[in-house]
Amino acid sequence: MQHVKLSDRELKVLLAILRCGADAYGPRIGQKLEEHTGERLSLGALHSALERLEDRGLVGSHMGEATAVRGGRRKRMYEVKAEGQIAVQHAVSVIGRMAQGVVSPLDEVSEGGAI
Repeated sequence: MQHVKLSDRELKVLLAILRCGADAYGPRIGQKLEEHTGERLSLGALHSALERLEDRGLVGSHMGEATAVRGGRRKRMYEVKAEGQIAVQHAVSVIGRMAQGVVSPLDEVSEGGAI
């Protein structure tokens, strides 16, 4: 079976969407990404990544309801499709296998230990 290859950014965006659950829309996804990785993406860069993931069939989107808080505007809501979930599981599994037995404990690395 051929697995979908993900870039580092694509994997992180997919994981951020999964962390958001049913509340996955642009700014919220960006917030989760920054919260868990320390990386801040511009909304343009984030939407570009989301569009690529949607074009590849890994993410789906729909327009949410209009809200008074947003001045009657609607949010584009995102969800990771089954193919996207499989791609995430595969990528995380590969990274775990590659790191097993190689990555030093965090305290050794912070004390100047080499990986």
